[in-house]
Amino acid sequence: MQERISNCVLQIIAESAGTRGEGAYLIAVKVTGKGSGRKIEVLMDSDIGIRIHQCAWFSRRIREKIEGDDELLELFGENFDVMVSSPGLGEPILLPRQYIRHIGKLLSAKYIDMDGVQAELRGHLQDVSLLEDGRSWIIIMPEKNKKKVSQPTPESVTLYLDQVICAVPEAEL
Repeated sequence: MQERISNCVLQIIAESAGTRGEGAYLIAVKVTGKGSGRKIEVLMDSDIGIRIHQCAWFSRRIREKIEGDDELLELFGENFDVMVSSPGLGEPILLPRQYIRHIGKLLSAKYIDMDGVQAELRGHLQDVSLLEDGRSWIIIMPEKNKKKVSQPTPESVTLYLDQVICAVPEAEL
């Protein structure tokens, strides 16, 4: 069922060129509930960040698509909710493409270092390289320890995405 909705959303995205939905991409779909009380939760983003009016636009298109498809309508019934949103701060990055939107922002990452040991890094995402036929990577400039007055300037750290266990954008205070 989730796959059917994912395909439905991907079709709507493909058809959205020149509309409010242009540039958006699907991150995840989750269907919860049973019978006529189903809820369809769609997580979307874009390289410049998705706006609330775009979420509303996609929500309407998804509802129209389900209501116009007898098979889908039978699966979900007449009474279902569609919620389209974007990942907020504190939500882990799920797709490599999401890193692009966070360049220049504070990021906390757990990763496996060259010795095979799990490590953590907090700093500003400086660059992203997403390669289709090679190893994609990110560059993070570690935060300086605010408690230590005289410390050497930290060097940027390059992490291959296959090393990253979890990366979470954080708010800067």
